[in-house]
Amino acid sequence: LMRDLGARLGLAEAGARLDLTLNDALDAVRARTKDRPRPRVLLVIGREAGSLRSIRASGGFGFLHDLLECAGGENVFADVKRESIDVTLEAILARIPDVIIELHYQERPSDAAVEAERAAWRPLAAVPAVRNGRVVLLYGGELVVPGPRVSRTAALFADAIHSGIR
Repeated sequence: LMRDLGARLGLAEAGARLDLTLNDALDAVRARTKDRPRPRVLLVIGREAGSLRSIRASGGFGFLHDLLECAGGENVFADVKRESIDVTLEAILARIPDVIIELHYQERPSDAAVEAERAAWRPLAAVPAVRNGRVVLLYGGELVVPGPRVSRTAALFADAIHSGIR
């Protein structure tokens, strides 16, 4: 994509360099996680603050799904061929995620605010991710922009999936 964009803008060489750099970074994430177990991951891209209402998750299509797989996770909604889906609590219970990664598009708030958002998941203690403290909140609008920083997002996903809470 970067190669094509660079060519269209008359910057073919710069586009090719950026494409190579980006692919190398994504390959490094894949290499780091290739021999590790592939936990089942729920990637939450939105919900009502402080509650478990209006949950939107990544389906099995699109760049966020691709980055999740690159990072060594198995998307619990990989079979739903849409970029995002509305998710019920019953569906989350049925899909039994080992890890929940939740994206927030603002800068990271105070530790107390982060903990309050993580605590919103406690009613789903039957879910392995919640029971085992594997609910990870990531902050920053760049996490959902399909551009040159996707390798950073993939690395953050890999850390969340394979290292624990961030």
